[in-house]
Amino acid sequence: MTRMLAALLLLTLTVAGCAEDTSTASDPGPTKTSTPTLEPITPPGIAAVVQEVLGADRVAGLRGGGEEDTVALTVRLAGAAGDILVVSVQTKGDAPVTSCADLSDRGTGPSDCEESEDGTILASGVGEAFSDDNLSGSTVTAQSVNPGTGRVVFALYETYAKRAALDPATLAAIVSDKRLAALTDPTTNEAGAGLDVEAAE
Repeated sequence: MTRMLAALLLLTLTVAGCAEDTSTASDPGPTKTSTPTLEPITPPGIAAVVQEVLGADRVAGLRGGGEEDTVALTVRLAGAAGDILVVSVQTKGDAPVTSCADLSDRGTGPSDCEESEDGTILASGVGEAFSDDNLSGSTVTAQSVNPGTGRVVFALYETYAKRAALDPATLAAIVSDKRLAALTDPTTNEAGAGLDVEAAE
């Protein structure tokens, strides 16, 4: 249906040194710092984030999906017949771009692109509809890519109407949400567990 991009986070290894035990009853000793346990993102996890950004009243249907290297969610918008939003998170593979220049060099890149201090590339824009039967509509795209961490999130919205129901800023807000990553906090997936997300066909 569409090629979708997404993200792979780097794992960190914490090495703890050993020290002589000099603790007493009044000195409990060093405290352990816990690293949150992450788990693979699921379609319901993506749905929780997307619905939070859009609002539940704008969502008419949710369907999970993806390919070998992505986890994806397809969203049918309420009150917009035929309008589809696809949000995908890359789970393995290299970052597709390393700078905004990479997008502009392709000649089909989004109109707005910025690079943040942490190396994240955020791009969004409006383009022509891609479906053969869509003669008057358009597409809106956004992607968030961090070449350093491997996080890649992509959103593609197609409308059949002359006026799009979603704008680039809204899609940029979705892909920028740090909960959307190949590995996410379990609470992200738990937040979407109660949503009605159809399984991929």
